[in-house]
Amino acid sequence: MRITLIEKGVPYGTSIVDLSRMEQKKPEYLALNPNGVVPTLVHGDRVVYESNVITEYLDDVFPDLRLYPEDPWERAQVKLWQAFELSFAKDYRPLMYQRLLGPIVRLTRTLDEALEIARRSTTNPFDLEWERKVWGLTVLTPDEEHACAGRLYQRVSVLEHALAASDYLVGNRFTQAEVSVFPRLRMYPYVQLPITSARFPCVAAWMARLEQRPSFEKSLFESERGMQRLSDTSVVPWLAARLKKARPNPVERAGLALAKRFFRRAMRGGDTGAARRQVSQKSAAKFTGTHAPNGAATPPTAAPFVAPFALHESPLSPSSRRVGILLRALGLSWTSNPVDIARMEHKRAEFLGLNPNGEVPVLRHGERVLYDSALICEYLDATFTGGERPSFFPSDALTRAQAKMWIAYDQALHKEWRPLLYQSVIGPLLRQDGSAETVRHAARQGGLAEGQAEWIEKAIDGRLLSSKEEELARAELLRKLERVEAAIASSGYLGGSHLTVADMAWFSRIEMYPALGLPVDATRFPSITYWLERLRALPVFAP
Repeated sequence: MRITLIEKGVPYGTSIVDLSRMEQKKPEYLALNPNGVVPTLVHGDRVVYESNVITEYLDDVFPDLRLYPEDPWERAQVKLWQAFELSFAKDYRPLMYQRLLGPIVRLTRTLDEALEIARRSTTNPFDLEWERKVWGLTVLTPDEEHACAGRLYQRVSVLEHALAASDYLVGNRFTQAEVSVFPRLRMYPYVQLPITSARFPCVAAWMARLEQRPSFEKSLFESERGMQRLSDTSVVPWLAARLKKARPNPVERAGLALAKRFFRRAMRGGDTGAARRQVSQKSAAKFTGTHAPNGAATPPTAAPFVAPFALHESPLSPSSRRVGILLRALGLSWTSNPVDIARMEHKRAEFLGLNPNGEVPVLRHGERVLYDSALICEYLDATFTGGERPSFFPSDALTRAQAKMWIAYDQALHKEWRPLLYQSVIGPLLRQDGSAETVRHAARQGGLAEGQAEWIEKAIDGRLLSSKEEELARAELLRKLERVEAAIASSGYLGGSHLTVADMAWFSRIEMYPALGLPVDATRFPSITYWLERLRALPVFAP
């Protein structure tokens, strides 16, 4: 986000959010960003969260230098790379806590101290249980840690292949795709995953070119430079290995004591306050500047591309369902290609050739292939609305960003949703239809990435979540509905006063809540209950 601001010449200020103290979970920060992640942008009285929503908002209100292409297909390709980068986070985030933040927190605080500091930010049992895992260095098992690292390197291999034929990711020119993907790769060494020119020559050359741009250089905090220098050493992995030992030897104890003094001073702010930035993934930013009062989103510039649609989907996927709702709302017909996610078909080579993220849905529009439900919906809306077909995305930049933030709020549920789906729906389904052992055997025979066979086996055996973790996940998913309830009670819809893709997204999600043992009762959620009834009465929401 800082790179985008600098590229556009927009002045901004920065407020640091300390992830090691769970400051992203403080009530005052959650009032800005209910997902409890960074970054968040405050622009006057406007608040925008989720990095890709922020950068598109900036492109709309500061249009002099466009980083998103105007052509709907090229714009979709930028967003495909953004979706690709977001998929990194599913593996990067737990690995960062396991390999970087966990050792630092464990070294500098007792468990009681860590929990006391966390309670200053949050009393949510789900968050406090996470802090226990971070301190205990049990966010991932050794096998899971190894599998995460393998998948993260596999994603770099996909990028290497794409850059073999082009200097840039989209249209062979600098776009927001570079701005979105580069920072994640720059952070790879933080979790002991160096990107070398010997292994990834095209990616390394691309990163070197981008680092020469003034915006990339100026976006770095001094603390980030320090973290980069630290990641070039073996200090953090050395700490993690010694902290796990029951009885470190005298030399190791002396090294730990020295490191403890250094990091404790740094975590309190130290001489320069840099350590707080070192443990911040990104900053929450605010800025002032002249902007267009409405900032209308970029309209399509070409006639719609005419070709048949094929949707690779699963009935167990809310994301598949919402794309089907929008296709129907736009009066478009399509062929359905079922993907059996219970048998992990979405993680096998044939499907990964369509979507390297290994998730449904995938939409094929002629020779064009799109994945990630949010960008599929944006592409369809940008390409096929106008005239008699109403748009399901608001045209005003702020209202449009607000609708997308609701979609981001939905997408942030994956941490709780995915394991609960496999534990409480898919595992029992496989056991009940008698195919559990067949699926287990097929998973063991290969064809799945490291860790995925273990995932489906744990689902079959009901071991993905402990009973406590399952209870916390259900409570968290229901708690997040409270914000949806308040918004619908206020305006009748999520995207304002009219039906938008935000409503389609949350309808498809809430529709599946009961299947996961999550009651959406009228007493607790009266506005959601009435809203569901109204939407179910519309033909486009038919099953």
